[in-house]
Amino acid sequence: MMKKIKLTVSLVVYKPDIVVLSKTLNCLHAGINPELFIVTLYIIDNSCDVGWREKIQACLASAFPMIDNITSEFIVSSDNVGYGQANNLAIEKIDSDYHLILNPDVFIYQDTLPQAIAYLEQHPEVGLLTPAVFGEDAQQHYLCKRNPTLFIMFLRSFAPLFIKNLFKNYLLKFEMRDCDYSKIIKNYPFPTGCFMLFRTQILQEIKGFDSDYFMYMEDADIGRRALQVSETVYLPIVKIIHKWERGSHKNAKLRWIAIKSAFIYWRKWGGLF
Repeated sequence: MMKKIKLTVSLVVYKPDIVVLSKTLNCLHAGINPELFIVTLYIIDNSCDVGWREKIQACLASAFPMIDNITSEFIVSSDNVGYGQANNLAIEKIDSDYHLILNPDVFIYQDTLPQAIAYLEQHPEVGLLTPAVFGEDAQQHYLCKRNPTLFIMFLRSFAPLFIKNLFKNYLLKFEMRDCDYSKIIKNYPFPTGCFMLFRTQILQEIKGFDSDYFMYMEDADIGRRALQVSETVYLPIVKIIHKWERGSHKNAKLRWIAIKSAFIYWRKWGGLF
């Protein structure tokens, strides 16, 4: 009898859209074959609100029923500790072959996890896998990126359109548009944070997320550290849908958090231009 693969999943929420979260959990549940996998989902609630806690728990119970080899655990953070540190609350507990870090607005297909894990089983040198990401409009998001510089972060987040147009080729190179996104891309340093499938051993070796980041740039940081000890791969046959909101472009508080994260990253890794 073939040994079942142990998969853990962490999903951090903060006062989420319950309809979207329900769809995410439904898709995740439908994408798990309990004959192949033993899965534990950790939902970490950063909301710090009893009312929200009850809504999220009800959503979890309804959209992610526990059956043989599929279980869940609800974790309430003591405070809104941020995205990376909330994921670390789960990472500290896991005992699995692979660990998936998933956003609460990502919808997977039934073949997403089987295809991704099959690749990792065949390529033990790979410690982190990310998928092809599409919006709800079916347009692809180009999310394999090179190491960010402070100037790139300014251009992408704050520069007016005419400035972005002046540096269009510079921005396209950062997004690795010189690579063919219909083919495998290996060893890119900045992965998408919405779906990161780690070999658990690698994730524990690099000690999870750097908790200095509250939100934003923690994916650039963890991807760079993963690449120091393993290979990374973008696998285009693995596909997901991401309901992307670009919160830092709409909210002044989130924009300030993004600026702070950019300087934390720059102080740690350097790179002005």
